[in-house]
Amino acid sequence: MLNSRLRFTFISCFFFFLASAQVEESTAVLSNAPILYAGVESADTLVPPFTDDFSYPSDKPSPALWQDAKVWVNDEMALFQNSLGVATFDGLNEFGFAYKENALGSDSLADVLTSAYLDLLGLSNVYLSFQLQEGGRGELPSNSDSIVVEYWSPITSDWTQVWGQKGSGTSTPFSSVILPVQGVNYLQKGFRFRFAAYGARAGAYDIWNVDYVQLDKDRNPSDTIITEPAIARAHPLIIGSAAYTSWPWWVSTASSVANRPTSLEYTYRRNGTVPSGGWSLNLGQFRWEENGTLIQQTTAVPVITNTQHNQDQTFSISVPSAAMTTFNGPTTVETKVWFDGSAAGFRSNDTVRGSITLDNYLALDDGTAERAYAVQNVIGGRVAQKFKVGGLGGSDTLKGVYFNFVDAGEEYTSTFRLAVWAPADSGDAPGNVLYMSDSLYRPFTGYYRGDMIPYELDSAISLNSFTEVWIGYICTSSTPMYLGFDVERNLPSGMPRYYGDGFNWYQSLEPGVAMMRPYFRYSPADMSVEVLDQDYNVYPNPSTGQLTIASCEASYFVHTISGNTVAEGRVEGTTTIELHHLQSGIYIVSIQTPQGMSQMKWIKL
Repeated sequence: MLNSRLRFTFISCFFFFLASAQVEESTAVLSNAPILYAGVESADTLVPPFTDDFSYPSDKPSPALWQDAKVWVNDEMALFQNSLGVATFDGLNEFGFAYKENALGSDSLADVLTSAYLDLLGLSNVYLSFQLQEGGRGELPSNSDSIVVEYWSPITSDWTQVWGQKGSGTSTPFSSVILPVQGVNYLQKGFRFRFAAYGARAGAYDIWNVDYVQLDKDRNPSDTIITEPAIARAHPLIIGSAAYTSWPWWVSTASSVANRPTSLEYTYRRNGTVPSGGWSLNLGQFRWEENGTLIQQTTAVPVITNTQHNQDQTFSISVPSAAMTTFNGPTTVETKVWFDGSAAGFRSNDTVRGSITLDNYLALDDGTAERAYAVQNVIGGRVAQKFKVGGLGGSDTLKGVYFNFVDAGEEYTSTFRLAVWAPADSGDAPGNVLYMSDSLYRPFTGYYRGDMIPYELDSAISLNSFTEVWIGYICTSSTPMYLGFDVERNLPSGMPRYYGDGFNWYQSLEPGVAMMRPYFRYSPADMSVEVLDQDYNVYPNPSTGQLTIASCEASYFVHTISGNTVAEGRVEGTTTIELHHLQSGIYIVSIQTPQGMSQMKWIKL
């Protein structure tokens, strides 16, 4: 379940043009926020077998096996994979930034994945195999894009390409590739191999998915069959048939807002050649916890034996009767589902985990943005999503909205206002404005893939007299602001999304959910959003060391998280502060104006 990554990122762009107006909505390849991770090089030389199916619960390659972390390990980008987890190659580096912004035509070296050092001395019949998919749910590589495999020789100390494949522009299933590793230059201690993708370096373009990487001795050119049972898809969302993927903890699961599921369905596969008698699998063992407290664990399950191989199959678990009933505060529900029995292949893909957090917000998305959504070509572009709020209960008030803004390749120069609309008197579109913020807000992409950043209303508003409202934003310029766009979730029936200019509304035709989450009753414990009052502006955030403050009259103070002051001064007009000497991290910037004191978090990269 997010990504945010950086710059125009992921999948091809789609545009919807209106004959009656210039305003248009678009989805784009999105770019994810920085992944604050440094690759760890293995200090040891590994002895084959070398195997990785990327089924571990991490979005980064295992540092025990790989020397870099530029690719994204995930369950979202592949189609019809044979087991959990793939490594996705695109045009983003290990921090989630585009290798080169505004470079869609730059088809050059982008993502790489480099193995640890291997000891092949004295081995024979050594082969490297892997499974490969072109595109998947991502943007398709064209004929000018490619992926290659290179070998490192400890004798000649250089890389040599031994295989390559160009893009076809067509989505493909996974196919198997097997390559020999032979010759005195490679059968040595200190051998390495790597995958390298060549494509647009401006974001998550030109997608390749790699799975089931295996290198071992005593193999042959036909040794490409993966023989194992495996869970083949990510954990289903723990939502039953509810419209929302998360709801406030105080809402009864019997209400129209929430719905306690009765069972959850899981997809698994019996991959490869049918063994004698078939595999006997104990399917459907599970553990259900809420805030770390065990609700139920079941290990006595049916033993299932069949010979239906190389096809998706399913099993279900019944949700415990005591699960998701009464909550006393914010609650995280965590599940672990697994099978055992006949042992074969990777054991890590015999287990899948799921999670849902019920706090104080409504969510329609699954937490992962596959694309980016924006309104463009108009000043004052606006987006409004309908939320059914009648089941929230009591005296609940709207406090703010979480947004998952994603970087589409340029620093955001526009600001926006939060807005709430009543339903229209007729038709299914936003009606009169119930609320529009005086404050201006700057889009912030967060610190990590999928970050939802809270934006606080100037003052909370009561929604008690409404069963449904429209919530969204109004942009202050023609510069697009890209929201994370979850294409795996469809808008619930009766809850459409609209976009428009200052005069007209148009129903969105883009399938998917824009990632915005209204929150109620109380503010998040950690408010990390930059709010721009009318009398000052602070930018850029984050930055490598320069911080510009624009104000008619203000004092500024920059503090560490522990409270130490590292910079202070006066501003009259526009002042740029040089803070390159500071260590990377999070700082608090306090601005004192005649209207009062404001604070914001600033990130030093």
